[in-house]
Amino acid sequence: MKVRYPAVFLSLAAFLPATARGRTPATAADTGTASVSGKVSFEGAVPAPEKVPVATDAVCQALHPQGIERRAIEVQGGGLAHVLVYVKTGLVSATHPAPAEPAVIDQQGCAYVPPVVVVQVGQPLKIRNSDNTFHNVHTWSTINAAFNIAQPRKGMEATRTFEKPEILFPVRCDIHSWMRASIAVLPHPFHAATGPDGTFTIKGLPAGEYEIEAVHEKLEAVTGKVSVKDGEAAKLNLSFKR
Repeated sequence: MKVRYPAVFLSLAAFLPATARGRTPATAADTGTASVSGKVSFEGAVPAPEKVPVATDAVCQALHPQGIERRAIEVQGGGLAHVLVYVKTGLVSATHPAPAEPAVIDQQGCAYVPPVVVVQVGQPLKIRNSDNTFHNVHTWSTINAAFNIAQPRKGMEATRTFEKPEILFPVRCDIHSWMRASIAVLPHPFHAATGPDGTFTIKGLPAGEYEIEAVHEKLEAVTGKVSVKDGEAAKLNLSFKR
């Protein structure tokens, strides 16, 4: 089965240091004390949710007797949920060591939690099954090696890492077709995923000028620019239109 996914994969050139792209880099350290926060909004008609029956699995059926409501675009108070927001350009040439603490994707309530997982290159990704039913995690990455992990029992865990930046690629459960998520792999820690109301905060930025990109699996990416000073809490709002 071939999965088609929106064209939001980024050229690896976008992650090169500013000097390698012929630009003057920001003069800043690897990390800093600035932050950027804001809201990602959505303008346009929100598609109606799809009611998906889950009767093929007794455990899922018991949890969701009326089926699962799946929304391609989730909007609350004008804010768009499940959007990756990250620093696209402006970082100095610096190494950002991968965190030892793993990112986690859980199979919980017959759904992937969270629906958007952001992990740094080399950072462990812990894959967990919290449901008392058979799940699997099948990635459809094109730059990193794809994998398909079966977890037939509650409490099972596995760990994987990714070697290259890649945004975004889909995750599917081959057993439960309604289970969908996305993974982003970044070379730095300056990122966030929007909450249910579309808000986000990127912390620990060095002083500098940055291009911030917001990526949603169903929409064209949008960008904005922001300048931050040490200790400053800058604001940046972004908007998707459809």
